[in-house]
Amino acid sequence: MNLDKVTVESAKKDSSVHFFPCEIKYDGEAEVRRYFNTSIKTYKEEDKEDTYTACFRGRTLNGKVENVPNGYLGIIMKEPRRPFSEEEERNAIVTHTFDKFYYWNLDKKPSADDRYSQMLDWIHLAKTLHSPVESTDSQTSNVSI
Repeated sequence: MNLDKVTVESAKKDSSVHFFPCEIKYDGEAEVRRYFNTSIKTYKEEDKEDTYTACFRGRTLNGKVENVPNGYLGIIMKEPRRPFSEEEERNAIVTHTFDKFYYWNLDKKPSADDRYSQMLDWIHLAKTLHSPVESTDSQTSNVSI
């Protein structure tokens, strides 16, 4: 897939990105602020981050806000024209960028066991694993027996 990098700079900054634990068979604009954001309620547990509850199609959702890791940028892409076949080259433009997002769980509170928390942990782990290792002079000791 080819991404038009120029569109990143001209993309709108979005502060209300939501990731749902379901598939929605719709592809297009949605009036999230009007129909979904009005159901979001904030609650605070002692010594913990803010968490949220909301209702979507009659189901209770529990969520929290995650920041995009430093050095990364969240993007929302759109294909202006869908390809006719699998072999055809695909092109996308960036319509929005974001630096934080809501992620929602169905019927359970957000925790470190969630896939999205683990994904963000993996980014930090991968960076550490792939960073160069500096060699140090090891001191050898002579041991007499």
